[in-house]
Amino acid sequence: MAGLLLAGLAVPEGEKTLWAQLGIAAIPAFVAGLAEDMTKRVGVGARLFATICSGLIFCLLSGIALTRVDLPGADWLLSFPVMALFFTAFAIGGVANAINIIDGVNGLASGTVIIILSGFAALAWQQGDTELVGVSLIMAAALGGFFLMNFPVGRIFLGDAGAYTAGFMLAAIAVALPMRNPEISPLIGLLALSYPVIETMVSIHRRMVREGAHPGQPDRLHLHSLVYRSRARRLAQLIGAPHMRNPLTSVILWSLSLIPVALMVLFHNSTVGILLSLAGMTVLYLMIYRRVALLRRLAPKGQSWQSVTEAK
Repeated sequence: MAGLLLAGLAVPEGEKTLWAQLGIAAIPAFVAGLAEDMTKRVGVGARLFATICSGLIFCLLSGIALTRVDLPGADWLLSFPVMALFFTAFAIGGVANAINIIDGVNGLASGTVIIILSGFAALAWQQGDTELVGVSLIMAAALGGFFLMNFPVGRIFLGDAGAYTAGFMLAAIAVALPMRNPEISPLIGLLALSYPVIETMVSIHRRMVREGAHPGQPDRLHLHSLVYRSRARRLAQLIGAPHMRNPLTSVILWSLSLIPVALMVLFHNSTVGILLSLAGMTVLYLMIYRRVALLRRLAPKGQSWQSVTEAK
């Protein structure tokens, strides 16, 4: 947060307005996350509402909202300003919560956000949008300072305040980039953010449909949790560094952000290319999840899945 505030004082005049709009709009997300960090009494619904409010404030301050997604029917609905406003706010709030969901091991959330912001900066540079280049790189740099203290040993942590703020900034830039540059498909953000978004959707399905639980109830079945207990454990043992299992989980899963970001830059002006890439990322995620979750189904009767994976 200190990095963000100091950078805001140093940005060129052309970027100050956009930076101020992002900073002001981020306040509800940051405050709700910080309150949860301090009290552990702020519910999931309240935090989601706060991030949606941040999205709404950004749309109102900047005048930017998703007015098209290049899909029949959806574009007609988004032609109504109120619909575009609330859809964008909800999408931004959803992404902020998705980043919080993957914040489970050292460097995973912050590294993922830095990778995606770098892709947005590269794309903005191609379009000559220097304001978004600057904002994206400043956000990545501020997170980079945190990253050095969080990865690999975890001296400090994002907490909900950091995860929600980073997620909000990332989602707002994902909306602003195609709306400011019409040559870019409005679906680039969905592709770039496919890993945390798919993780969130799978988690909601698992909790509500398969377990009959509240979608906001925490569990230990996220992909990073499964990888931590299986692939990362084996890799850490292979290299003779069992204490590195936590950061190795992030190293393994960063590929799920690097691949879609590369595809985003490649197909940034092709809706068909982005949709096909998104389908491919969904299949890849589900294949990986199924593979690492297989240990749970193979657990002997009467023995917990956790004990089996820990034994392995």
